[in-house]
Amino acid sequence: MNYFEHMKLRLAGGENYVPHRLGRKSEVTQLANLIGVKTPKRYAVANIEDVLSSDLPDEFVLKPLFASTSIGVNILRRTEDRFIDLMSGDQLTRDLLIEQARSISLRFLDDERKGEYIAEELLRDHEGAFPPPDIRAYTFQGEIGMILKEHHLTAPARAMYFDGDFLPFHDVHNRYGVARGMEKLESIEEAVTPENWQNILRVAKRVSTSVPSAFCRVDMYDAQGGIYLGEITLLPGTFYYQNRKLMSQSEAERLGRMWTRAKTRLEGTAETWK
Repeated sequence: MNYFEHMKLRLAGGENYVPHRLGRKSEVTQLANLIGVKTPKRYAVANIEDVLSSDLPDEFVLKPLFASTSIGVNILRRTEDRFIDLMSGDQLTRDLLIEQARSISLRFLDDERKGEYIAEELLRDHEGAFPPPDIRAYTFQGEIGMILKEHHLTAPARAMYFDGDFLPFHDVHNRYGVARGMEKLESIEEAVTPENWQNILRVAKRVSTSVPSAFCRVDMYDAQGGIYLGEITLLPGTFYYQNRKLMSQSEAERLGRMWTRAKTRLEGTAETWK
């Protein structure tokens, strides 16, 4: 089975023992604490009104727990009577943030009153810029098949692709691409291995082997203070839906073989010892 076939089976509920509970932020934090991995500080988790009424620091990240990618994410600085969006410079009132949040809830949950938001620590990269790029490791029980490093809040989003040893793919355009018509939203850049690559790999492998699943995507940030775990993604739509980022068939076969080997190791069958 290739990567897409494995993912189709998982999405259909045909794969046993997938720990879907790790899709919840609280579960990820508990696991990270258990294995000694950092996560951003959480200041409040509640409906949007209660989050904005909480005792928040001067700067924080506000995001929905139910939406995907960067939808609904605001990087904010509090002033006396409003908030400043640190990415756009826009000044936002509390009422406007609530109105935006309700619109997103209506879009994803069909109910503007549903859906939790989280206010969490604003991380900065080693130069002091924010937010740090997303680093997403596609992991298979301690093996890393591919690493995607992406600045996803820029236009277009800027992606770099690396192998499991954090080396740039010399033939990246044969492996990964951008869907037709999405060129204004997505771009592939020449990959440059970060200086902290060894620590990133250590965290990715530690998380991967701690998750009882043949495959998970480990989402991290390389920030001041260390490597932070953002999320553990068990059902990534990236590549599978082929609507923005593309993966070649040969790459899907390669990652699919890693998935199959990891499944065998996890099950403890005789194949493990061959």
